[in-house]
Amino acid sequence: MGLLNIFNFFKKKDRPSITKNELSDNGYADSKSIDGAERHCYKPDEYYTNESYPGHEMSQKVITFQERKKTCIPSERGLYVAEILLLEYCRKGKYPNPKYGYPGFWWFEYGIRDVGHALKSLEQRGFIQMTSARNSLDSLTVTQLKNLLRIVHVPVSGKKSALIERVKERVPDDILTHSSIDCKYQLTELGEQELQDNAYVPYMHSCPYKTTDDGPRNQIFNVWRINQLLGQGDKSDWKKVVDEIEQEIKVKNDKEQQNFMDDLKKIDPKGYKKLKDQDNQLATINRMEKRYEADGDLNALIGFWEKLWNSGGLMFEGVHWHFRLPDLYIKAKRYEDAMAFCDKIKSEKKQYYDKADSYIKRIEKKLATQAAKKVK
Repeated sequence: MGLLNIFNFFKKKDRPSITKNELSDNGYADSKSIDGAERHCYKPDEYYTNESYPGHEMSQKVITFQERKKTCIPSERGLYVAEILLLEYCRKGKYPNPKYGYPGFWWFEYGIRDVGHALKSLEQRGFIQMTSARNSLDSLTVTQLKNLLRIVHVPVSGKKSALIERVKERVPDDILTHSSIDCKYQLTELGEQELQDNAYVPYMHSCPYKTTDDGPRNQIFNVWRINQLLGQGDKSDWKKVVDEIEQEIKVKNDKEQQNFMDDLKKIDPKGYKKLKDQDNQLATINRMEKRYEADGDLNALIGFWEKLWNSGGLMFEGVHWHFRLPDLYIKAKRYEDAMAFCDKIKSEKKQYYDKADSYIKRIEKKLATQAAKKVK
């Protein structure tokens, strides 16, 4: 367990379409501009508080996009960190209208309340463009694809990939335009180059060693710090810069952790034992996960995790391990069990509320699909 984790342990009306002149920064932090057609992609307004995890030791004040602009260095093309990260999600074909809604981190980590507004701004500046209906057929279900083919009296047999190709070849544009195809943004050539030139942004977003903004300056390691270090010019050596800091932090954390444990053993034997128990539990988890990689026995791994939670649960924080059991339940198609577990996390762990909510929506769709198959 890293030193940072040890310290954490203790411690509807539609609006009219936006014109270019209306795309001010205000929409980045205001829910009033949210398109009525995308309201379902956001949680209730009361969810978007001015601090993350209110009342929890992990709580951090939200710094809005406008505030970040005062210290964040824009790229050569004028984009700020949050906007560059949006390009990464568009590259993945997730936006707009993401399957499980816009994650809370857009507000809590990057200060953007109306994600759709920011996307529209990127579109109008030429970084992204909407795909055509014909190039967005992956968003349709097999049933929807078959219905389109029936309209033009084309055979409906085969796998989804074959159906998609048949629709592309045989269904006219006017029919596709009026169908329920969920078109997504894709990067333009300009957007591709912007993301390539600023690859440090998506990397730091998911970096396991990243820190928050508080604490001594030499201990801060996040996208905002790297942004300041790299500046506005050429960033081709960004990985070298990041790796050097990452290694420094790891060495420093390992040393401080060992000193911390040595001191704790002397002044608080019970506290020392508690942390050692955490380390031992994590070692056991890793051992069982490696066994699963070798033998593929899903039921055995589920049994291990069920026993762990029935005997007191995890002794440490960590989003990946807290959602490991529901991941396994979903893999085993035990959707009701996965739903019950995520409901429990959502009610008991404020810091994982957003993650649990996205899991629940995902499971509900799987349950609906399962029920539809039974009816057939």
